[in-house]
Amino acid sequence: MTVLIVVIAGDGMKKTLPALAAFCIFVLISGCGDLKDAIDFVFDITYRHIFTIQGNTETASYDIILEDNDDFKRYKNRIRIIEIDFLRYSITSNTGGEGTGDLYAGSYGSAFSRATKVAQTIRFAAGETRAEADVEWINRAFLENLLGSGKFSIWAVGSGSGVDIIVPVVLKIKVTANPLE
Repeated sequence: MTVLIVVIAGDGMKKTLPALAAFCIFVLISGCGDLKDAIDFVFDITYRHIFTIQGNTETASYDIILEDNDDFKRYKNRIRIIEIDFLRYSITSNTGGEGTGDLYAGSYGSAFSRATKVAQTIRFAAGETRAEADVEWINRAFLENLLGSGKFSIWAVGSGSGVDIIVPVVLKIKVTANPLE
């Protein structure tokens, strides 16, 4: 989009020049999507939770509530994209036998029976611990759909006899907002 404005300065221009400048900026921004996109800004929200997984039962849910974050609250009506940046885990304690661990998520306040698996299965040997690592498979579409509501619940579940592990989990969410939305 090209806009050509010719201004002939006169004595009355001191009052009209600021209004004309504001009008030109408005025309440029409203008529040019690329300029509007250039004003996008990104901020991250990171959630950390430590799950203690014992036996074959689910843990208590951990609730993710985006409005607890000040930036999210401030820009809530100007958000363009919310996406999962990464999900990481580690095993900091393992006093049980070998087994597996899974992460599930569901609508905020829902029962575990309605949850969906959202990350690859963690397999571990008896006594094995692990440094923090990225989860390779994440059900991004499902999690990002839950993020659209602004809050959801997440659970961890163990499988195997004698499973007794502590699993710190880190979920980083990337939010793109635009002050002109």
